[in-house]
Amino acid sequence: MTQVPQLNGAANAGTNVSVAASRGGVVVEAGSGRIVTLGAAVTSVFTADPKVVDVRPASPTTLFLFGVAPGKSTVAAMGANGNLVAQWEVVVRPSSYGAQEASSAISRALPGRNVQVDQRTDGLVVHGTVANAAEADRAMATARGYATAKQTVENRLQVTGAAQVTLKVRVAEMSRSLTRQLGVNWQALGQIGKYAVGFNLINPVVNGLLTSSRIASRYTNAGVDINNVIDALSRDQLIHLLAEPTLTAMSGETASFLVGGEFPVPVSSSVTGGVPTITVDFKQYGVSLAFVPTVLSDGQINLRVRPEVSELTTEGAVTLNNIQIPAIKVRRAETTVELGSGQSFAIAGLLSDSSTMTGNGLPGLGDIPVLGALFRSDGFQRAETELVIVVTPYLSRPVSDSQAILSPTDSWREPNDGERILLLRQSGSTPGSNLAGFVVR
Repeated sequence: MTQVPQLNGAANAGTNVSVAASRGGVVVEAGSGRIVTLGAAVTSVFTADPKVVDVRPASPTTLFLFGVAPGKSTVAAMGANGNLVAQWEVVVRPSSYGAQEASSAISRALPGRNVQVDQRTDGLVVHGTVANAAEADRAMATARGYATAKQTVENRLQVTGAAQVTLKVRVAEMSRSLTRQLGVNWQALGQIGKYAVGFNLINPVVNGLLTSSRIASRYTNAGVDINNVIDALSRDQLIHLLAEPTLTAMSGETASFLVGGEFPVPVSSSVTGGVPTITVDFKQYGVSLAFVPTVLSDGQINLRVRPEVSELTTEGAVTLNNIQIPAIKVRRAETTVELGSGQSFAIAGLLSDSSTMTGNGLPGLGDIPVLGALFRSDGFQRAETELVIVVTPYLSRPVSDSQAILSPTDSWREPNDGERILLLRQSGSTPGSNLAGFVVR
């Protein structure tokens, strides 16, 4: 039995091949076809799966096999007396047009680079060697242009000169709040004959989250009892925040870290027998940093960065079943910038100044000038916030000498009794202690 020669590619479409035996194998690509010549006239042609291969007779002794989709099917040709004239196992491979065109386009875009694109059933595979991540991104972008919507493009490129980027982020915030509140409360009781007359006016401070100071006075004379309570609140708050996370990653790779913690949040997951099932979910807070650096061919660094600083707060907290769930105060930014090694960029900033004035009082009496202050409560609150987030990337290389990298504990020594008790030191005196461990000096 002689096997029909295999012809690949659209370039071979229309090739006339003589089939001397009744059985064989044929390989075509999807979207291309072959003409086969039979040794005898046929009257009937069958294909096992017309969704894979289609057969069209050109004459009693020639057939055209057309690859419809990748797969495998059997094609049989029968003579007038019902005898088998020819039978083939037809294998339809994915079209290599996209892979060939992508390889040519990448060769033109990156001359001298050994990059190939191969075809597979569900998409393209890009493999080879490039000099940096920027060339890898360019090769992948070119290959994606020749893939269909349902195809995937797999990256198997090797970067010979992989660069590492160290990113330093500085989050600086100054926040100041000023609160002034005053409330006057009256209670008067008197008796006229058999009748008792009472007067009660309550004007507490409007901010229930803060504890106020109170001044109380009382006057009693001849059945008349007058009580007076003055609620006063004065609060100044200054917050200074400085977070400087630093992280190193290879070009093109994602890196992230979190310094903080997690707090529990009760969550109702399901109801069983009318009783809800409570589970606990944990939410993260603290200082986090995530970024993706890409070193370009000219040494510039394309940087996608997402810094975040969060902390627990009682403002906006929720109380459920005597359980207080704290809120989170967040400072977050996410952006993409391009800059050189050692250059800095302020990627986010905020300047906020807000004032709030509130007043509660008795209608009529509270509106009287001067004396009306005795029948109302007043509140004033001002908040000022200034925030800036600065990023600085550096092209970095590992060091061979581990002693060149200092840690906060390198110069720390446990203080002796004299240093700890008499000098109130938290660390012992060590030559060169100013190099690290500044937190405990």
